[in-house]
Amino acid sequence: MREFMPVPLPNEAEAGSVWREEKLRDFVFRLRCLGLDGDPAFAELAARIAEETQAIEEMAAQQRSPGYQQPWWADGEYDAARADSANDRGMELFAAGHASAAFDCFTEAVRLRPTSAVYHANRAAAALKLGRADLAVEAAAAAAKRDSGYLRAHLRLGRALLALAQPADAEAAFKRALELEPRNAAAARGVEEAARLAGQQRVQHGEDAAAAAAGSRPALSRGAVGEEDAAAQLLSAEQMLAANPRLQAARCAHIEALLLCQRYAEAEAGCAELPEGSTERLYLEAEVAWRQGRLQASADKLQHALQVAASSSGRRKCSSLLEHVGGLLALWEEAEAALEEGRPQGCAEACSALLGRMEAQTACVGLACAALHRRAEASMARQDWAGAVADLDASLALDAGHAPSLQLRSEAHKHAGEYTACFLDLQRLKKAAPGTPGLFELLVEAARLGLSGGGGTGSAAAGATARGAGGSAVQDALRVLDLPPGATSAQVRQAYLKLAARWHPDKWAAAGKEEQEAAGEKFKGLQAAYELLSAA
Repeated sequence: MREFMPVPLPNEAEAGSVWREEKLRDFVFRLRCLGLDGDPAFAELAARIAEETQAIEEMAAQQRSPGYQQPWWADGEYDAARADSANDRGMELFAAGHASAAFDCFTEAVRLRPTSAVYHANRAAAALKLGRADLAVEAAAAAAKRDSGYLRAHLRLGRALLALAQPADAEAAFKRALELEPRNAAAARGVEEAARLAGQQRVQHGEDAAAAAAGSRPALSRGAVGEEDAAAQLLSAEQMLAANPRLQAARCAHIEALLLCQRYAEAEAGCAELPEGSTERLYLEAEVAWRQGRLQASADKLQHALQVAASSSGRRKCSSLLEHVGGLLALWEEAEAALEEGRPQGCAEACSALLGRMEAQTACVGLACAALHRRAEASMARQDWAGAVADLDASLALDAGHAPSLQLRSEAHKHAGEYTACFLDLQRLKKAAPGTPGLFELLVEAARLGLSGGGGTGSAAAGATARGAGGSAVQDALRVLDLPPGATSAQVRQAYLKLAARWHPDKWAAAGKEEQEAAGEKFKGLQAAYELLSAA
């Protein structure tokens, strides 16, 4: 007797696909059996069902793709009657001049019946009235997709694209409307407006390119800019760039805003969109480089910019920045040489002078972190662990994920006997730079030191448990959490949460000073044990 082999069940998507295919095949078979397959009406119906089935298959394939994002209206609720009611109410409100309330009603109608091109087009009309051209483009495009012969969808799409200063796409929408109704006056006017706007943009782009080549934009501030002001400037720049994607001035403003928000990698990527070799591109690349801490690269860019600058204002701003960067570079090289020659005090003094030259450390986070890290290296060379930690704390306050500072601070904590703090820094380093060479070995060593006591603050409770038991760091960690060998991840987490709730310092706020300190040490020991077991 053969062994029974169960057939694996298909997943939900596969089951749906099989069901649709079988239903379509069954329908065609029944038409043939009834002799109706030659009837034009039934043949058209079968073709339409096959077309809709294919559309559903394509939709299902999109939904299975990793990058799929579900549309806002695809919540599974469908009610044609309520959709009609919401649309009618929206029409009344729109006629009465209440565009915002009408937009909400049309949105509800689309949600309840997303297949209706009319609802999407009405939503586009309300969005245009509200000045939200971006939403109008989305809604009008959805309407045109659902019914390519719907005139109003193409007209509203064209108006919205004109509002977003996209004349080529607007002209295409208006021309499609003229194909549907050749004598439509609104479509004809739209084509003319799109052509005028395209001409204006060509002139503007020419002037813009000349300005970029000359580098005539104002120099970027090196001072501090508040987070809210920087965020507001970035939002404004993003909107301007979305409306004018080909405008170099808009691109430059966006890069400048990214720099003020300390998003250096994105700013550098934005520079690649500017004309290669232009003064503006070279200047902004230099701004990115020095703020990241790449001073020599910045100086090289500025030297090149001075050679190609076509305006006196462009040369002035490049010269001013080159003077600033040159002074910083001289101090950096002095600090580097002092450390290599075994003069940590000289290195620290050069780093302090460099930091003093910065108008605001938040305006050049990469460079500030590098200078603080270098000064911390000088403190480490003098075995001034507290001084090193102070500088590294300042660096990490500027950039919590600065991997070199995390690694060096863990080393400083280790030398100071602060083994739990050392371990926690290495855990942070694991998240910030998981590919750091030898990181796992450093984690295991830090955990072993913390669990074995060793005089580190926060490790006494863990050490007391571990000393009487012996064994590896993992075994010691299991004992700290009162767990048997081979405990699962779920058991580790459950034990940690239970003991952490008992020994958390907040629970001992009303106790005496000695009890508070003991609870704090116990809690840190629990953290070290849990972190080690999680890492393992």
